[in-house]
Parts: sequence; C-alpha cells; structure tokens
Amino acid sequence: MDATVVCIDQTKKSVQVEPRAAWFPQGTRPSVELSGQRDWTCLLGAITEDGDRFFSRFTEYVTAEHAKHFILALCQEFEDDLLVVLDCAPYFQASARHGPGGP
Repeated sequence: MDATVVCIDQTKKSVQVEPRAAWFPQGTRPSVELSGQRDWTCLLGAITEDGDRFFSRFTEYVTAEHAKHFILALCQEFEDDLLVVLDCAPYFQASARHGPGGP
C-alpha cells in the first residue's frame, strides 16, 4: 500500500507549574504530581510512520470542529493517499445526522 499512515492523539498538559521532587522505579513511566495546576493547554498531534510530526495547540478542550480542521490540514499536507488512525475519543465520533428531508 502506498498510502501515508498517520496516527492522531490528544493530550492535556498543565503549564507554568512547579514540579515536586519524586522517586520512581527504573523502567517505569511516572506521572509526576505538580503544584499550582491552574493553567493548561491541549495538544492534538499526529505522527506518520516516517516520523513526521504535526501539532495543534488549544487553550480549550479539543472539539469535533478542531479535529475536523486538523484532519483536513493533514489531507492538504499529504496530497497522496492518506490512512488516518484514530482512537475512540468523542471528538472523532460522528453523531447521527439527518438530511434536509428528515429521517
């Protein structure tokens, strides 16, 4: 297959915080508790199988509208065939819609 494979995910991170000292076992992926978590940012990111990375930063939670524009931007970037891998996040899920004539 000649399509470009792109995986998309979102994360929310606190910004401008003071990290606390902590010890964690070697080989683990710790989650460090921070003090002063008042400000945060959301990142919507994509990575290709070749390692190309794309990010969008938001000061609000990611919505379906954000996700749609992000995916459309990826489509413009990769004019060739594109295979997008998504998780089951609510902003990637379509709700039932009816056309102008109703159900």
